[in-house]
Amino acid sequence: MHPYLSRFLIVIGCLSLVACSREETFHWALQSHATETSFDYQELVKMTDNIRLMSQGRLDITPHYAGQITGGADIYSAVKDRRVEMGNGWPNWWSGYHPAWAVMNAGPYEFMNIDASLMFFLNGGGTELANELSGRDGILWRPAWWPGMEFGLLSSTPILGLKDLAGKRVRMGPGLPSEVLASASGAAAIPLVPEEIKPALTSGDLDAVEWTTTAGAWDLGLSELATHAIIPAVWQPSVLADFLINETAYNELPPDLQAILMTAIRSFTLTTTALGKSKDIEALEKFRAANTSIVRWSNEDLAVWKSTSDNIYRIYADRDEYSRRLIESKHAFKQRYNDYYQLFGPYD
Repeated sequence: MHPYLSRFLIVIGCLSLVACSREETFHWALQSHATETSFDYQELVKMTDNIRLMSQGRLDITPHYAGQITGGADIYSAVKDRRVEMGNGWPNWWSGYHPAWAVMNAGPYEFMNIDASLMFFLNGGGTELANELSGRDGILWRPAWWPGMEFGLLSSTPILGLKDLAGKRVRMGPGLPSEVLASASGAAAIPLVPEEIKPALTSGDLDAVEWTTTAGAWDLGLSELATHAIIPAVWQPSVLADFLINETAYNELPPDLQAILMTAIRSFTLTTTALGKSKDIEALEKFRAANTSIVRWSNEDLAVWKSTSDNIYRIYADRDEYSRRLIESKHAFKQRYNDYYQLFGPYD
């Protein structure tokens, strides 16, 4: 080979490598619902650091805590419009885009355990159903993590049952849980984002607060303002968070980066779920040490919660064919789950 031709090919090869390298570097923004100090946000930081490491910097995702770019229900629009490439929030917050998102999350008396919901979405067709809905807006959907049973209602004055909630202003996320609360108790559900909760509770604009799990409530500092709690959170017994991914942005990634992203998400899902429940146990001990008064719903109140939620589910099932299929699919899986655990459940 002529020496000049050899040098020319070497130069072209080097330029091609540089071009390929540039083409394979992707900078994404991930907007989270979580506050900066929450453990689930810190786990997001670890996840994006690991993605950067595994991809050798080719997939560089910057996480943003609540409100940095946007927040609340607008996270869905931000992903849809590609103002951000990824979002992290709660399915019921997207119910303004389609009512079925309100029943995608764990509604009252639905999946009563984390593992039932986890199996449904990871192996029972739940993720496929969710993507059927999100795909209409050019969004890929994945479960993020399972906080599981939320804490309950926290208040500065005692709430001993549904009758004490009539006319009260309660912070609760939008969708089916808040509809059940309003119908069962006569309370007004107000879907404040996390940074708005403590100021509203301090000013008296809120009478009670539902904010995720025991650990989430403790980390938000609610024990400082609310010394009374009524449990359990029957409106969301096995709540899950989710990831939203702009489909166009995802399709621009080469296969290896797609695989790295999905593997990192699955790792985040399992690790954060287990870590979160450990932190809930620790947080309950802290609430008790802080002398938080904790009471439970009466059997009569639980019966009202149940009958009210049944009515709301029927309304959702009658709204559209997709919502009906989603509800029927979840209930069918729950029946199979219950049939198994009636034989192989706890024995102590």
